[in-house]
Amino acid sequence: MEAFLQHRRDKGFLMVEWLAGIFVCGILSLMLFAGVSSFQRILAIEQMDGVARDFAQDIMRVQERALNGYCLGYIELFSSRKGYRVYRRPNLVEKKRDFALAGSGTFRFSSVPSNIIRFSVNGVPSANGIYILQHEKYPSIKVNVSLQPVTGRVQIERVR
Repeated sequence: MEAFLQHRRDKGFLMVEWLAGIFVCGILSLMLFAGVSSFQRILAIEQMDGVARDFAQDIMRVQERALNGYCLGYIELFSSRKGYRVYRRPNLVEKKRDFALAGSGTFRFSSVPSNIIRFSVNGVPSANGIYILQHEKYPSIKVNVSLQPVTGRVQIERVR
């Protein structure tokens, strides 16, 4: 009997062994997929924070120029809501931030109080409110960039 079982074992793997191997490979691939998707989400959050910081810095830079007497600069948001331009003077573009061309084409403004942001010589913004940046692949990832009405203070808040 022992010789019969030994002879049968030498021919290959049992069906149960094959199924166990496939099951283990499936579990490992699911864990890998979950890890990659969570990494992509974390990367999207970090990119969104960077875009919001850049937008806030551009707003503060335009306000600083207005306070120094250079009141001709302004920020104009694209009509597609996928970027903006910073003008130093009328018709002189200092910086163009196009979310579609910069390799980060998954961002857009989902809420815009005004398409043009100007500042008076006192630093008071012409438009105020909350500009909401949203990730298109992950709609739950949003960042609020709020511009205060009188002081022109800029605040960034991640929506959870």
